[in-house]
Amino acid sequence: MNEGKPLWSGRFAGNPAADLMRLTSSIEVDFVLLPYDLAATKAHARALEKAGLLEPDAAFAITDACDEMEQQVIAGELAPSPEDEDVHSFVERILTERLGETGKRVHAGRSRNDLVATDLRLWCLDAAAGLKDGVADLLEVIARLAETHATAVMPGYTHLQRAQPVSLGFHLAAHGFALVRDGARFDHAIEAAGTSSLGAGALAGTTLPIDPAVAAGELGFSNHFDNAMDAVSDRDFACDLAYASALCCVHLSRLGEEIVLWTSSEFGFARLSDEWSTGSSMMPQKRNPDVAELVRGRAAPAIGELTSLLSLLKGIPLAYDRDLQEDKALIFSTVARTAGCLEAIAKLLDSLTFDGDRLEEAAAGGGAWATDLAERLVRRGVPFRAAHETVGRLVKELETRGSQLTGLTAQELQGLGFEPGDVEVADPSRSIEARNGPGGTAPARVLEQVATLKAAAAELR
Repeated sequence: MNEGKPLWSGRFAGNPAADLMRLTSSIEVDFVLLPYDLAATKAHARALEKAGLLEPDAAFAITDACDEMEQQVIAGELAPSPEDEDVHSFVERILTERLGETGKRVHAGRSRNDLVATDLRLWCLDAAAGLKDGVADLLEVIARLAETHATAVMPGYTHLQRAQPVSLGFHLAAHGFALVRDGARFDHAIEAAGTSSLGAGALAGTTLPIDPAVAAGELGFSNHFDNAMDAVSDRDFACDLAYASALCCVHLSRLGEEIVLWTSSEFGFARLSDEWSTGSSMMPQKRNPDVAELVRGRAAPAIGELTSLLSLLKGIPLAYDRDLQEDKALIFSTVARTAGCLEAIAKLLDSLTFDGDRLEEAAAGGGAWATDLAERLVRRGVPFRAAHETVGRLVKELETRGSQLTGLTAQELQGLGFEPGDVEVADPSRSIEARNGPGGTAPARVLEQVATLKAAAAELR
């Protein structure tokens, strides 16, 4: 390696412009990949040894030097220099400085193209596993709260209008099942990233007798590439992780939006703790749900980064193109943001105090009993559409009178086509108990759902 020159400088008569190196360097972003680059380098050294291209002592020296390098970086004793174009050139420079000719031999049969793809796959494997843990943490909070509030009634909504009584536990569990699907998508992202690209070379493989299965096994990959050109240009696995992250952030945003609504004075369903709310620099009375709002807001860049990654890939001809340097900043950012949002929502939700009286009061109002009453008529043989119309007229009559169903006398009920006992549908607790079918809001069914959420959280660990 020519000191101070990039790895590719051999065919050039002069040095590249300093500004070119500054504008094309990626070391500030991809240095995150150092542990994975070192692992891939050690695995490649083992593959070279198996192929008879590197002596066992040399392979051991490379492994030992990589381990020492990692420890020194962690301790702050070693850092990139301005001449390092990327993490790969940093590693090769240090190995060459410390091992001489042995360090120069390690890059035989590989390219930065297959190396960076392998590094990024390894990073995505760890990142997806970490996000699965975050999903599991939040699922456990939701399951615990859903179990606690399995019998607490509240209004369920469509169009943000009160619709039917449900339990708070049922409502929370609904958010949990979206997270279960998120966990499955992170599992898929792990599966997608589980193929080694090392040994593909720049795009066409290598003439050296290197078995890609050796490095794949050393790195813990389930398999290795089938086509070298695809191996260096494939970023589907990163898109899978970005998609799983973006959709997870969308689900967290929806939960955050409901926390914003529930903790408002207009709803009054829940109260923010002092520890997890903020105030106003001007208005002394304010208690703001900033954490929920930030989670809601941070779903936007997660969606944007997925779109950016897809746009980055859409016009690239096979095989590797320098455009792919930009993929790492996008996926690093979206994973970090998703992890932070999972942690924030879990802690915020766990800190909420719910107002059971206010929830029940809201569940009892607004004619939320109307569907139950229509279904009573159906049981008596009334066609549903006729029952719907009859109950609709009752709701209109009550609105005109400014009264509640429970305020009608037995004679008035009969005059409107109902029986005196029908007023019991106005009890929201009775309503949720009656919805005891599969997936329903009855407390027994909610506890079944809680058990499913707990099992899913355990499986994600």
